[in-house]
Amino acid sequence: MAKITIQNVVKSYPAQNHDRELVRVLDAFTLDVAESEFITFFGPNGCGKTTLLKVIAGVEPFDSGTVLIDSMTPDQAKTGLIFQNFSDSLMPWLNGWDNVLFAYTLQKRKHEIAQARDRLTRLLTDLGITLPLENYPYQMSGGQQQFVAILRTLIYQPDVILMDEPFSALDHKTRAFMQSTLLDIWQHEKPTVLFVSHDIEEAIFLADRLALLAPLPTTVAATKTIPFPRPRKRDVLETDDFFHLKRECLRAVAM
Repeated sequence: MAKITIQNVVKSYPAQNHDRELVRVLDAFTLDVAESEFITFFGPNGCGKTTLLKVIAGVEPFDSGTVLIDSMTPDQAKTGLIFQNFSDSLMPWLNGWDNVLFAYTLQKRKHEIAQARDRLTRLLTDLGITLPLENYPYQMSGGQQQFVAILRTLIYQPDVILMDEPFSALDHKTRAFMQSTLLDIWQHEKPTVLFVSHDIEEAIFLADRLALLAPLPTTVAATKTIPFPRPRKRDVLETDDFFHLKRECLRAVAM
């Protein structure tokens, strides 16, 4: 868990045509995130949400501004980045256990593998989750594969977890289950989470606070503190208050 300070961040890419030299994607982007806060980002396609996560993760340089994670720069902090194409991120020749513990094996931290395995077992038991970790990815459902990808990040105990539309490829029932289970995991572990979504209901349901993003060049158009108490159940999506908040958010983005 960590607090994040993003101050006046500017990020540009070379233009694909010759009309101009650079396309500005992030423009004086500013946001403060509290320790253990769950922030969701919602905005139009191509507005720079993935670029923002990559900047915070330290895998994408930026032109100017400041990004600090508990007073550390992105390349100094320990972040976990979970992408939409979760199945491509799993090693098909490794079973679930070995995929989850891959970082420890890669860094030859064999003395920590047993501890991490025990920690994972306790977490799954506490949450009441049954997962066939002896199976290989091709033997798992899409939801189970995404669980493995999330657990692989979580077991490494990063300062921040960054999630880029991780459930968009799942069917509705599996997606709803994964959303609720992610909240259970977050409630248990209390990591700081930044979550990108193209689904306004998902963005509201998961968040402590929702950041509504403007079109390019991207800034924070507005933030909405989500008033629904935790632990949060899915029946909140059927309430009038949820509907009104959803409409308010969509209108803010449309302006």
